[in-house]
Amino acid sequence: MVEPYLWLLDRVGDGLKLTQAGYLPPAVVTETMTALGWADGWIGKQNREDVTHPVLELRESAQRFGLLRKYRGQLLPTKVGRQLKEDPARLWWQLATHLPDARSEPEQHAGLLYLLTVAAGAPRNDNLLAEGMTILGWRGPGHSRLSGTDAFGAARDTWALFRRLGLLADRRWTEPEPEPSPEARSLAQAALFGTSGERTEAIPPPAAQLVQLLVTLRDIEPAIWRRLLVPDSLTLRELHAVLQTAFGWQDYHLHLFDIDGVLYGDVEDLDRPTGDEDTFTVGQAAAVVTEFGYEYDFGDGWEHDIRVEQLMPSVGAATPQLLAGARACPPEDCGGAPGYEELLAAITDAHHEEHEHLVEWLGGSFDPEAFDLAGTNAHLALYDRHTRQRRGRS
Repeated sequence: MVEPYLWLLDRVGDGLKLTQAGYLPPAVVTETMTALGWADGWIGKQNREDVTHPVLELRESAQRFGLLRKYRGQLLPTKVGRQLKEDPARLWWQLATHLPDARSEPEQHAGLLYLLTVAAGAPRNDNLLAEGMTILGWRGPGHSRLSGTDAFGAARDTWALFRRLGLLADRRWTEPEPEPSPEARSLAQAALFGTSGERTEAIPPPAAQLVQLLVTLRDIEPAIWRRLLVPDSLTLRELHAVLQTAFGWQDYHLHLFDIDGVLYGDVEDLDRPTGDEDTFTVGQAAAVVTEFGYEYDFGDGWEHDIRVEQLMPSVGAATPQLLAGARACPPEDCGGAPGYEELLAAITDAHHEEHEHLVEWLGGSFDPEAFDLAGTNAHLALYDRHTRQRRGRS
C-alpha cells in the first residue's frame, strides 16, 4: 500500500539534486511515473514535475508528512524518513497520523469530513461534503452557498492520498466512486481514531505539573507571540508540533531547540552538543533554564524566544492549551523577518511595484493582525489526540 513513498525514499537515497526551480530532475519524473505504473493514466511528456501532478503531489506530500526535506538545492530524507524506509508498517501509521492532509482550516475540516465518510464505508458524496462544510460555517465565493465542487476541492489532498495508495477503484470521471475498500476504511479509521478497527478512547496521561510558556517571534514589531500552558511531560518533539499549531506554521521545514547550548531537533552534522528531542521534556528544560530558543526554517531563520513564566500543579489529565496571543503567523517562505517586513509594506501600498504579485502569491488577502484563540485551541486539541494515540502504540 505504501509503495509510492517507499519507492521515492529509496530513489532519493542519501540525497537528490533538484533543478534550479526546486523540482525533481526530468529523468527522475519519467522514472517515477514508469516505476509506479502511473504513465498510462497521465497525458503529456511526463518529464517535468510542475506539470506531472502525480509526481509533484507525491513529493510535496512526502515533505508534509515529514519524510523528505529540501536543503540547499537537494531533496534529502529526514531522520524519520530514513527510519521508515525499512519499516512499511510504521510508514503506514506515519501517513495515517498526518491525515487529513491539510494546509488551511477549510482543508482541515473538509478532510476530516471526507475521512468520516470513508471510515463509515460510504462512497464519496461531494454534495454531502458541501452540506457538512456549510454546517461548519464555510461559504463559497461572495458568501454564496458552498458547491460540491468547492467542498471537494478543499478535501482533495486528503482524497488524493487514498488515490495515490491505490485504495480507490479506477473509474471514469463521469462515474460515481464505489464504496471504499476495507483497506481504505482501515486507513481512515486509523487517521480518525488511532485504530484500524473499532474506536477506542484515548485518555490523556496525568501530568505532575503544568508549565506556562511565553513564546515570542524574534525581530518582529509589533510582536507576534503566544502564551501556552503545557504538561511538563511534553517532549520537545511534541512541543515543536504544539508551536507549529499555536503560531500557524505549516511544518514544511527543519527546526531545532537550543537549551543551555545543547541542540535538539533536526541538527545533523553540527559541531555542537546534541540531545534527543524524543525523550527530553519541557519539565526537564524548565529545570535547567528560564529561557531557551526555538528556530524554524533554517533558510528564513524564524527564531522564537521561549520564556518559562511559571510552573503550577496539574489537576487530573493535562493537554496543551493556548491562553493568549497576538497577530497572525507570517506566510511560509516569505524571507524571514526582513522579507516579512518588505511583504507587509508591499501589500499595504497599492502603488508598490510588487503589490499585485505578492497579493496574488498570498492568495488574495492577508491580515497581519488576525488571531483566532478558539480556533487554534480546537486545532491543538486535535493534535493532542493524535499525540496520545502515538504514545499508546509505542
